[in-house]
Amino acid sequence: MRTPTLVLIAALFLLGLPGRAPAECSPGQMQEAQIQFQNAQQLLQSQQWQQAVPQLESIVQFCDEYFPALRGLGMAHMQLEQFAEAEQAYARVIEVRGGEADAADYFNLARALAKQKKYKEARAEFIKAKARDAENEAVLINLGIMHYVCGYPDDAVVALEEALGYFPEHSERIMPHLAKAAAMSADKHRKLGNTAKARDFEEKATRYGGSAGGTTAYAQIQEKMKAGQYGAVVELCDALLEKDPDHVGAILTKARAADAMRPPRRDVAIAAYERFLELRPDNMNETAALIIVLAEAERCNEAINRAREAVDEFAGMGQKALGKIHFAYGKALFCAEDYAGARAQFSQASNAGDPRWAQAARDGIEACDEYLTYEERRRQAAEQGR
Repeated sequence: MRTPTLVLIAALFLLGLPGRAPAECSPGQMQEAQIQFQNAQQLLQSQQWQQAVPQLESIVQFCDEYFPALRGLGMAHMQLEQFAEAEQAYARVIEVRGGEADAADYFNLARALAKQKKYKEARAEFIKAKARDAENEAVLINLGIMHYVCGYPDDAVVALEEALGYFPEHSERIMPHLAKAAAMSADKHRKLGNTAKARDFEEKATRYGGSAGGTTAYAQIQEKMKAGQYGAVVELCDALLEKDPDHVGAILTKARAADAMRPPRRDVAIAAYERFLELRPDNMNETAALIIVLAEAERCNEAINRAREAVDEFAGMGQKALGKIHFAYGKALFCAEDYAGARAQFSQASNAGDPRWAQAARDGIEACDEYLTYEERRRQAAEQGR
């Protein structure tokens, strides 16, 4: 469930100015703001940043809840290198969207802060972005950089290793930062007298600095994965994990490959997902993946328990982010033949606003309706036969 690099730098426009309480916009105001934004959007698309700003400000003054204009305003200010104004716009986006603010919104705000050398504040916003999209390349790389700039090189190594694990094809852009972070960690632990940890990070700095060892092996794994040679992928992952048991990329790839085999090796996939989540417990995407595989393996009660825990754990991430968890919960309840409960979860997934899950959720609703109709007919037939 990895997410490609956020192209928000040029594609995620939309939200405005802090400092005043949001005024309730009437439906008519919202509609008018949408019409006006079409003209402003053309200016953004043609990169006429200076001309776009007054139009977007006019929309925001008219209806300060229309977050597409606020995002566009932030984008225009970024392109004009007016970073303080961009910060205000993006912060207002998050204020207006509330719990529905997504990784892109926090990423945009973090970039505006970083451009002003507000690194600690930027790091905090990148952390929030990662909480909402744990497998996004741009988020992970920028978070890793902010970690070591702010004096947290160990955390930088973790974030950048995750980026390398999900995106080995971009190793050339990730490895220099990873080698630097590992060297900083080695130096830090050496000064603290943590000799063993210093040696571990020194080895990583050397390995990543030379692009050798596990990285080459993992690149081969990715090639096999792309070719659909899932059995070979599992074997190669096992070989790599013998040398590096905590290689999160290999663990996750093994889980996905085992589930993709025909027939699936679901017990292997489940064990790998569980190990991955021991190392990365805050990953919502793979939590959902584990629940789904548990349900497909007919380990229904385990799937339901995991889903309940996930709904509570990730409740603060917003409706859209929770769509994948509700879908997985629906699969778990469907496995247990609780079709009414499953339908309710699929409905929440369908309405969450995440197109990646909407169609699958609608298919789930349809399947539940078929079973519920069948059960109702059986109940009626039973009553008539009395």
